[in-house]
Amino acid sequence: MAQPKVLLQIAALGTAAAAAHKNGLDWLTEGERARLAKMRAGARRAEFVAGHWLARRLAAHWLRVPPRRVTLDAFADGRPALHLDAAPVPLSLSIAHSSDWLALALGEVAVGVDVELPKRGRDLAALTRMAFSAAQARELRALEEPEREAGFYARWALKEAWVKRSGEGLRPRQARTIQPEPCDEGGAEARSWAFHGGALALALGVPVRLEIHGARLHDGRHWRYAR
Repeated sequence: MAQPKVLLQIAALGTAAAAAHKNGLDWLTEGERARLAKMRAGARRAEFVAGHWLARRLAAHWLRVPPRRVTLDAFADGRPALHLDAAPVPLSLSIAHSSDWLALALGEVAVGVDVELPKRGRDLAALTRMAFSAAQARELRALEEPEREAGFYARWALKEAWVKRSGEGLRPRQARTIQPEPCDEGGAEARSWAFHGGALALALGVPVRLEIHGARLHDGRHWRYAR
């Protein structure tokens, strides 16, 4: 039996936002326009418009239909839901953004994607205490720099990707119980890559046929989640 297919799309936020606005905003649904109207920060509005436009483009590419036939809604748990001509599409979609980058994952199985890029003044030690168990924190402290920072971002993105896959949302107590562990490809539930000083992570649950669009990712690692 063939492995399920997953597409990973990476794009510069500014480029995607410009393309979305070039096509006008009449492609947004009433619900999307209502959500957009509540956003005051320009960066947040750009992320929303760019992500929803790119999601349509990615789904349209998969389904081989014009993008305007694809719309976005949301499940009760907040995960994005795709529709084609108002009918639900049986594909899983996840959207993430950080700094100047967007990442989207579309798959035949449940997927979760996260991208985490460094920010000036971020207290990694405090974030480690909040989101990592004592054992995980010791594991990170045992690494030498810059491996320690890279290890932090990879594991943090993997935690976020896993709960985005399930729709649970990441809370500090729960975050400490999610423990990504390196593994071989055969038993992998997730993949991560170093990305612009931070990390990009994709939670998949099962082995998949992965296609990556928009960027070349190198030195990917495979992970499983300890329960």
